[in-house]
Amino acid sequence: MNTTAASPMSTATSSSGRSAGKSVSFAAELQSMMFSLGDARRPLHETAVLVEDVVHTQLINLLQQAAEVSQLRGARVISAEDLLFLMRKDKKKLRRLLKYMFFRDYKSKIVKGIDDDDLLEDKSGGSNNSNKRQKIAQDFFNSIDQTGELLAMFEDDEIDDVKQERMERAERQTRIMDSAQYAEFCESRQLSFSKKASKFRDWLDCSSMEIKPNVIAMEILAYLAYETVAQLVDLALLVRQDMVTKAGDPFSHAISATFIQYHNSAESTAACGVEAHSNAIQPCHIREAIRRYGHKIGPLSPFTSAYRRNGMAFLAC
Repeated sequence: MNTTAASPMSTATSSSGRSAGKSVSFAAELQSMMFSLGDARRPLHETAVLVEDVVHTQLINLLQQAAEVSQLRGARVISAEDLLFLMRKDKKKLRRLLKYMFFRDYKSKIVKGIDDDDLLEDKSGGSNNSNKRQKIAQDFFNSIDQTGELLAMFEDDEIDDVKQERMERAERQTRIMDSAQYAEFCESRQLSFSKKASKFRDWLDCSSMEIKPNVIAMEILAYLAYETVAQLVDLALLVRQDMVTKAGDPFSHAISATFIQYHNSAESTAACGVEAHSNAIQPCHIREAIRRYGHKIGPLSPFTSAYRRNGMAFLAC
């Protein structure tokens, strides 16, 4: 989205999109998250740093877009409505976000001690204040949805294929774990950006923004950050699988020229690290996944986003 108005974001950012938040790092947490999402038990630090940079850059760009939308409608803060508006074109990911928002409402009710009968009644009624996130989304879609397509998603119980695949992968991953490894895996699965809200705000340098995200917007941003990590791991695992030469497949050698150039370069030795022989995701897998995601080329089309901004396809929305 382009606008001639002054940017609501701070201009004091570096080339990677970081400013004061540059000193804050989620690399250690990302290593644990990546393990829980299908990477090796000890993900490479170099890969986690690259993933962090990609996620951070994408969220800063998303915040820029959301701030512009918020400014155009005369709001003083970035709210859930601004992020929902930006995600409206990708129905699958929007549906997943709506389910997350419902889950957050559900969790809030449990924390407040409401019993199961009340939960079911509130879900059917949809008017209780404890359904505030769901109500925000419904009211917003009521105001912009002329076809009923967006509102229909609240009644949609379609199985999330992506989430199902991740659950199946996690199940296969845990089959060979001993009790100590499984305990570590379970702990890693509990990690999220939302559980470190203050650090997450500092990481995004929200204090320097003229139009700041409110609490629910920060919840959504934390969710999108985790989804971006998950999608990077999903795609990197597919890339790594493609790099394995398959016996009897005459096309197994026909991999990306970009990957070959990067993998064989001097930079690759440092970027992929001395542990290139391990089963950990390498930085070159992440780079190739991003390259494929941005191009709709025949069989690579599953990597393609519904839309892109600033020349780079958004992974989470």
